[in-house]
Amino acid sequence: MIRRACVAAAIVLCASTAHAYEFWLRANTIGQAYQLREYRLLGPDLFLGRRRITETLALRIYDIGDYIAERRREHLAERGLRVSWQSYLRIDHDFGDYTAGRITLPGPLKRDALDVIPELSESVASLDLMYGYVELAGLADDRLTVQLGRILADDGWGTSALDGGKVNVVAVRNRGATLTTSVSAGFRVRASSPLGVAAYELDGTSGAGCREYVEGATPGTGSWKLIDRNRTITNTKLSSDYEYCPQRDVLQPTIGVAVVQNTKRFGAELGYRRTWSQTVGLIGPVDRLDHPDLGLYPNDFGQAPSTGVNEEYGYARFHVNFRPGGFKVMPYLNTRVSLLHGVIDRADVGARLQHGDHVLEPALEYFYPTFDGDSIFNAFSIEPTTDARMTYQYVPNGPWRGTANAWLRHYAHEDNTSSLAGGVEAGVQRAFGGRWRGQLDALWDDGYGGRRIGGTAEAAWQRTREMWLRARAIVLGVREDDLSLGRTYLTSSTVLSSSWRLADRLGFHLIAEGDYDHIHNYQARVIGVLDLAFSPEP
Repeated sequence: MIRRACVAAAIVLCASTAHAYEFWLRANTIGQAYQLREYRLLGPDLFLGRRRITETLALRIYDIGDYIAERRREHLAERGLRVSWQSYLRIDHDFGDYTAGRITLPGPLKRDALDVIPELSESVASLDLMYGYVELAGLADDRLTVQLGRILADDGWGTSALDGGKVNVVAVRNRGATLTTSVSAGFRVRASSPLGVAAYELDGTSGAGCREYVEGATPGTGSWKLIDRNRTITNTKLSSDYEYCPQRDVLQPTIGVAVVQNTKRFGAELGYRRTWSQTVGLIGPVDRLDHPDLGLYPNDFGQAPSTGVNEEYGYARFHVNFRPGGFKVMPYLNTRVSLLHGVIDRADVGARLQHGDHVLEPALEYFYPTFDGDSIFNAFSIEPTTDARMTYQYVPNGPWRGTANAWLRHYAHEDNTSSLAGGVEAGVQRAFGGRWRGQLDALWDDGYGGRRIGGTAEAAWQRTREMWLRARAIVLGVREDDLSLGRTYLTSSTVLSSSWRLADRLGFHLIAEGDYDHIHNYQARVIGVLDLAFSPEP
């Protein structure tokens, strides 16, 4: 939705002089109601309800300061300073008994679910700024762009964010070829950051069950114990006051640099990112325990470093685009090295081949799990996987569409043995006139982990210009392998949904889902979405 207006009520950017900014706004309200099942060894299982309301607000403001409009009025060249703002805000609230309930622990002892799982506060009452930054573009003859605020960082395998700044410099621009250097610096966004996002935390850390090193009578005789602050617990409805994980609250400075080369037929990117944090020292008086406290971590012999590396990656991405004969060929190679762990943890190589309406893409992918440098998971057994995939797409201009995907996965175990799993999935879609669409999909995979065989049928109908109806049915047969419980069962799912266009750019979506199998019995959920920027597909 584009308007000409002063947005002083939304973001305080207007001074005494009123400017005509261009802005785009999208808001969603999502309501969910469903149940999750908690399994118990003794007594009946417990069903916990989730009642969630999620609000999202995406805002783009262009030409802050009226620089572009002023140049147009003066009939000047388009080049020059351009100031804009981009942000995405999310509010999440769960008022069901899944987050407001209590959990029975061994003892028996009951504690609030928030105290046992502090991450639940992310959905109990959370105000998250996914990103939000001001951008100064068009500097230095359109060669320099500066971003300040909460900025997204993405190396191609995962998204995080930093609070700080990013500078993009176009070093070379010649006949469609560009060479751009990007440098970013700031603090990595954590759950404890202002308007922080828990999803941006590095893998392998938890906000519950945190331990500290308690010194013994002599150096080297201490032990790891749950943190005891010897205080009264204050229960709150919105966050946990029981668990204390000081390392999760430490600032994480981060720096990154990337060099990107693009031409009409070739693209390459080389990048590096490093994140580190201070080592937590004393978290209370030195004499709060039986023996003098030397800090959160073992430091009997002065071995605790002042800082530690949380992540350090180097990555490279390459792709080529050429057209021999009537073919379009796009080979690519991407890889990432975890310098902290000393391993290649991500890699994929493949090519996209297109001839007319047919697309074929063979690919080879490698994955090695890595975690935050503070995580104990780094000491566990890590089993990498290698995937070989072949994907086919039929994409004509007519009513038919088709896809097929075959894959084979190799699991490398710690004892030098290996396991294999593989499968095939395929689907076909057809449009019947302008109002009906149908789709059929089938899946088969087998090997390490068990077997799954099933299919999906979908139908969509545009009843009127203002209403859309959809239905989907899924049937899946599952056989677990002998390493699991070896169960065999059938699971099914039915989904009914509808969209109504209530007014121009205003729509409402309703989704109802029912699932059944003999392990989980019947489960249901209902989701409603109020869309304030609804643009239906043609």
